[in-house]
Amino acid sequence: MADSTAKGAGWATAFSVASVWFGTHVGGGFATGNQAIQYYVQYGWMASFLPMIAMGILALVLKEAMTMATTRNMYTYKEVFTELWAPYTKLEITMEIFNFVIILAAVGSAIAGAASLLTNYGIPYGVAVCIIGVILVFLVIFGVGVIIKASTVMSIVILIASFTMYFIAIANHSSQIGAVLASGEAQVGMAVWKTLVYSGFQCVAVPSMIAASSILNAKGVKRASLLGWLMNGLALTVSCIMLLGWHSEVIAAEATTLPNLFVCNTLGIGVLSVCYQVSLFFAFISTCVTTIFTMVQKFENKIFTNSISNIKVRRIIVAIIAILVCMCVSMVGLTNIIKYAYGYCGYLGLIVITVPMLTIGHKKNKEYIAAHPESVN
Repeated sequence: MADSTAKGAGWATAFSVASVWFGTHVGGGFATGNQAIQYYVQYGWMASFLPMIAMGILALVLKEAMTMATTRNMYTYKEVFTELWAPYTKLEITMEIFNFVIILAAVGSAIAGAASLLTNYGIPYGVAVCIIGVILVFLVIFGVGVIIKASTVMSIVILIASFTMYFIAIANHSSQIGAVLASGEAQVGMAVWKTLVYSGFQCVAVPSMIAASSILNAKGVKRASLLGWLMNGLALTVSCIMLLGWHSEVIAAEATTLPNLFVCNTLGIGVLSVCYQVSLFFAFISTCVTTIFTMVQKFENKIFTNSISNIKVRRIIVAIIAILVCMCVSMVGLTNIIKYAYGYCGYLGLIVITVPMLTIGHKKNKEYIAAHPESVN
């Protein structure tokens, strides 16, 4: 935890914090292309710019949340949302509910994504889910440290593979992309609504950004929010523009679950395809292991404490329960999780995070800074 004297506003410091948001957003769900199609591409040419708007809304939300944290020396989302809702502090439970549900959806979608990759090798989906479940049990119990150490390297690999594919695929289908943009065809109402929903469920980044903002002052928060908006908005926009040109082929091939994998394989670049699949699989596994481990830490001293005294046994039991629940969620399939579970989390995020933070939070921050000008340093 950093005190106010250690907080900075340099661009390098701001970039490191913005990278936390980027890492949260650009994971397996983003890299599959499924989210891009579900929330943008299928609604027409507006997918070429609406991602920047979605990330802009989220950037404003994160700015208010991080400002509330840094000016008051708060380090957890619980503290921030208690302050947001004060004097009605019990409303902080709404953030707890959102965080719990979105974690279940995120891990469920990661298991579904990893299982979907295995189905490409002839493994039935249900069997693939069970295989992933067994792998996760062993990794959560014995291999968390290895996964955490390797995740940064594999994240870099998936980003390099994804963006290499994006630019090659855009060049390959530039005429198709141009035709979609020139057509002017779009479901405007749904496109705008889905943009709002996307920004809502991406509020999953709020807790980690609040924790990361401990090294920033108010000026640094603004810079981190700006950099994060550019990094995430441009990455999502490039992905959507690429898929605009390939959407009809993805639909025809019934490849909407893993559209980016279809594009990658169609390009016929063997090394790129292998790197993409391996890194994507690891991204899914890494998301599952680190998130489930966080859930274990949260509940290991809250359940079975009277009946089981050995904490290692409790951890194993909690991990298995968490994995089984997430496996059940994954059985509905990656597309349905992203469409429905993420969608409902988006509605909840808009109601309990986006709107309150941009109204109540903005007002409270403005008043607090006016009364405590030293807090911005």
